[in-house]
Amino acid sequence: MAEKRTDNFRVLILDDYEGLAAKVPSFEKLKTRTDITVMQKRLGTEDELRGALKDVHAVVLVRERTRFGEKEFSLAPSLKLISQIGQSFAHLDLAAATRRGIVVTGTPNDSGVSTIELTLALILAVTRRIPEVDRGMHQGGWPGIPGRLLEGKTIGIVGLGRIGREVARISLAFKTRVLASGKTLTEERARQAGVSRVSLEELLRESDVVTIHTRLNQETRGLIGEKELSLMKPGAVLINTSRGAVVLEAALIHALETGHLGGAGLDVYDQEPLLADHPLRRFDNVVLLSHRGYATVEILCERYEYAMSNILSFLDGKPTNLLNPDVQGR
Repeated sequence: MAEKRTDNFRVLILDDYEGLAAKVPSFEKLKTRTDITVMQKRLGTEDELRGALKDVHAVVLVRERTRFGEKEFSLAPSLKLISQIGQSFAHLDLAAATRRGIVVTGTPNDSGVSTIELTLALILAVTRRIPEVDRGMHQGGWPGIPGRLLEGKTIGIVGLGRIGREVARISLAFKTRVLASGKTLTEERARQAGVSRVSLEELLRESDVVTIHTRLNQETRGLIGEKELSLMKPGAVLINTSRGAVVLEAALIHALETGHLGGAGLDVYDQEPLLADHPLRRFDNVVLLSHRGYATVEILCERYEYAMSNILSFLDGKPTNLLNPDVQGR
């Protein structure tokens, strides 16, 4: 039996940069029951958002790509549901949504394998200087740019959680020495992972590559600043696939300008998208990615499927995967 169409229920999918939302099975199901619009271009101005959010009843938010606070809620007076991709809502005023009676749902976290793979790709890209060589080849040259081996080097992992543990395991296969630090890291957990537990200061002093895998919170914001970067070996490499604000951007730029750091691989920034004239774009030894840690075809399609299934459940009067269950009592 065909599902009942919900007349005039409007769904808006924001920030589908990769153009994958319409390719999942639940999109077709949702299309038969609602009026659905997909926005691939980022809506950067208030007027653009106002026009898009007018008379919209449900919004799909892709991770942190669009902030949703009091201003955005005021532009969407008909909003009943936010279907958030992922479990993170630092960009979303959950309390305000609950006060307004707006249901917010999330999708399950993935295994982190895409970020793990990307971290290793960034380490190799920076240490072997792959982008620099590639650019030279495309310009008709035959670049004599030497890279550096990982074998025999020391890898420092800041945050030995779900992702950090796997980065450690793979790094060990390159015959590296692996150090790890973290506020809750125990000797037993480090030993089980085959790594040495050290203080952050010791990790920074001894590592040839430092890779960050800690959560962003009040304690880790600005964790790596001018002092910490100065402790790193001259020529060492910094990799960040965690959150931009864990590293003080101005201090990082200074360490690159002075040549103290040998390079960096970055997937996350203080402000996203990264400004077109941002200083980080100037460095040949910095590999910049556009927050691709989770953004693979497989994971995005899986999350879109979950997000649209959450909307269908809401339409059936059985909301699932609530991030603000208190809203049901309102």
